[in-house]
Amino acid sequence: MIIELKKHKNYIIIVCFFILLGILYIIRNIEYMKNAKADSSNAVQVVSKIEEEPLNNVDFFMEYRLERDKMRSEQSDVLRESIKNGQTEEIRKNAQANILKILQEKERENEMESLIRAKGFSDALVFCRDSSASILVRGSNLSQNEVMQVADIVSRIGNIKKENITISVKE
Repeated sequence: MIIELKKHKNYIIIVCFFILLGILYIIRNIEYMKNAKADSSNAVQVVSKIEEEPLNNVDFFMEYRLERDKMRSEQSDVLRESIKNGQTEEIRKNAQANILKILQEKERENEMESLIRAKGFSDALVFCRDSSASILVRGSNLSQNEVMQVADIVSRIGNIKKENITISVKE
């Protein structure tokens, strides 16, 4: 019995790590979700303006990108360890598939953020999860046309339905 627990210790740690990451993601984005209001005329959710919190002159967008990259790096490290120490071929294949998914998600989000900035927005953060996306755009407010520009980029690049896109504004 003790030997079996030792074998599964790494798997339990990995599962706990991903559960913790999920909880952190939910907590981090709960403020955005509370304010979400569906704009049925465009099938895009528009979120009310998020008030600026003093961050000791630290750029929120840059700080969040760094935090997101750090979290993904930690996820990848855990998965690489799984590949290295995986007990079965199935575990190694699942870990490799998850690493590939993380890399593709990161590439997709970076491309969307770059295209949004290319449209004239000063900055943007994109968070993609399966078939939905949340976008945080720097600014005071967005016109209907700007909302549609952002939604079109995310829908096209991410292959995400517009009704599953939430757009927020932060100064």
